[in-house]
Amino acid sequence: MDISHFAKTHISQITATIGLVTYASARKKLTPGGILAGIFVAVIGHNAKSHLTQSSTGGTGGEGARRSAQVFANSGFACLLILLHAWLLNSTPFISSNVSLSAGPHLPALQRLFPIGIIAQYAAVAADTFSSELGILSRGDPFMITAPWRKVPKGTNGGVSVDGLAYGVLGSLLLTLVAGAAVYLAPPKEVMDAKTAGLLVGAGLAGSVIDSVLGAVVQVTVTDKRSGKVVEGAGGQRVKVLPDGTRVQIGTDLLTNNGVNFVMAALASLLAMGVAHEFGLGLTS
Repeated sequence: MDISHFAKTHISQITATIGLVTYASARKKLTPGGILAGIFVAVIGHNAKSHLTQSSTGGTGGEGARRSAQVFANSGFACLLILLHAWLLNSTPFISSNVSLSAGPHLPALQRLFPIGIIAQYAAVAADTFSSELGILSRGDPFMITAPWRKVPKGTNGGVSVDGLAYGVLGSLLLTLVAGAAVYLAPPKEVMDAKTAGLLVGAGLAGSVIDSVLGAVVQVTVTDKRSGKVVEGAGGQRVKVLPDGTRVQIGTDLLTNNGVNFVMAALASLLAMGVAHEFGLGLTS
C-alpha cells in the first residue's frame, strides 16, 4: 500500500479520526489498546483488499470513504433502541382516573432488554468487520456458506472461512469486553455477568453468519472477467455491470451491502434480546 497516496486521498477522514480519538482518549472513553486494535483492523484490512479486490471506480479494492448510508446501516437499529430506552427511563407511568390503563408489565423488561440489544448490535457489526477485513487474509479460498463444498473468490458475498469466523469471535469478544467495562465504570455502574457476556459474544458471531447468509441469498457479487477479482461498490452501493461484458454478476439482487448490514444488525439484536428475555439475562446493578 502506498502510504503517501493513501494519506493524500483520505485527508478529511484522517483528520476527523485523529480528532475523535483525541477527544475519546481525553474523556477516558478509549484505551490505547482500543486505538491499536482499530488501527490494526483498518490498515491491515485496507492493505489486503487493495490486492485481493478492486473498486467499481477502477482503483484498488475497498469501498472507499464511509458514507452516511453506511453509518446508518451499521448503527441505525441501535440508535433506535437507544432513543426508546432513554424515553422509557425518563417517562412516567400512564395513570388515569377515567381509563383503566396503566404502565404495561413489559416496560421494566424492555428497560432491561434494550441495553442487551444495543450492545449485541454493535458486537455483530464488530464481528462482521473483523471477519471481512481480516478474514480475507486467510491463505485458503473461502467457501460459500450456503454450499460449503464450493470454493469462491475472496471478497465474494456469502463466502466464509474458518479464519474469518475466528476473527469474528475476536471482534465480538473485544466489543463485549469494552461494553462491559463501560457500563461498569459509568453511572449507574451496572455489571455484565459471564452468561450475559457469552450471549453477546455469541450474538456477534451469529450476526456475522447472518450477514454471510444474506450475502449469499439476497445480494449479488460482481467479478471482473480479466482479473477474476471481486468488484466492490463505492460506499456499499450496487456495482454496475458494464455493457462491454467485462463484469459478471452472480446472485439475486434484492439488497445492497448497506441493506444487508442493517438487516443483519437488527436480527442479531432481536435474537440477543429474545434469548435474554427467555433466560432472564441482563445487566445488573
